[in-house]
Amino acid sequence: MGRKSKKKRNKKRGAGHNATPPAGPPPKPAQPVRSPKLTSDLKNRIGRLASIGLGIMFVLAGTLKVGDPWSFLGSLPAYGIPPVLRLPVTVLMPTIEVVLGVMLLAGWRTRLASTAAVGVLASFAGVIAWGWAAGTLQECGCFGPLLKRTPPQALAQDAVFIAMAVFGMMWAPTTKLEFTRFRVGTLATVVVASMAMIGSSLWADTLTLEERILAAEPTVGTAMPSLEDLDLPNRDVFLYLFHPDCIHCVRNGARMAEIAADPGLPEVIGITHSVNPGEVRAYLDHAGADIKAYEFSLPSFVQITGSAATPQFVYLRRGRKARTWLGDLPSTAELRRAVNAASDEN
Repeated sequence: MGRKSKKKRNKKRGAGHNATPPAGPPPKPAQPVRSPKLTSDLKNRIGRLASIGLGIMFVLAGTLKVGDPWSFLGSLPAYGIPPVLRLPVTVLMPTIEVVLGVMLLAGWRTRLASTAAVGVLASFAGVIAWGWAAGTLQECGCFGPLLKRTPPQALAQDAVFIAMAVFGMMWAPTTKLEFTRFRVGTLATVVVASMAMIGSSLWADTLTLEERILAAEPTVGTAMPSLEDLDLPNRDVFLYLFHPDCIHCVRNGARMAEIAADPGLPEVIGITHSVNPGEVRAYLDHAGADIKAYEFSLPSFVQITGSAATPQFVYLRRGRKARTWLGDLPSTAELRRAVNAASDEN
């Protein structure tokens, strides 16, 4: 009994020593493994912070447009927006910006809102690039008069915002908060309030051009003559809408001076906005024009003209617009024909 047991034990030991080791490389020594949850949490934090920053930007930009739709409407021609789309864009774009901003700040469907933000920002970059290439855009008005930027600066800023939106789209927390009645009601209230404010500002202005000029406040000093002294309701004038930094206005300066010097045509009155001291005088001296010029703030300028596009040449007959020329100024012969035609109609 003892011998058999001893033999069995020896066989087991031999089998253990002669056993074939398992195939494959030897196991590597254990190394500390980083927790995947830590990396995921870090990405979520980055995505959330990017979404919050982007939401603040959208709410600010949209609110400024809602509060001053005339300035936004007036800036659209410089971006190449067709006339038929300018009013819808003025109403819808600020509303979209505010809604996206609220969703990003509140964390409601953050990845969906971030994806939509990429599309909106890419559209902004496209129209800015178009206006820059066409030479019609000198300053970006995405934040209204609060922040003036050149097209290259605006494109660089949009690139940063797009990167933030991509971070939010990829790394924001995946928790999908349902659109409860409260959340849907909040977004609906934002939409209705935004569109109502914009609409009331745009459509409440029933003044004639002459009345808007008299209602607007010039930003120049007391050395400028009074607008009431121009007696616009009782005579014909040409309004030259310009800006000293506008390259098209510089090109048209000599033509404007020629029109102003023609005794057979109505008086030319210059209207500009947001210029540095001495710029208007320097522009008129360079053009060789002796005209009265008035400077307004950009909102007042757009309130007067309905557009911030320059140059414009407006034939104002007894306080009402009879004809408008955009871009290159007309010849003196064309202006005489327009004046004679307006006289014949009356």
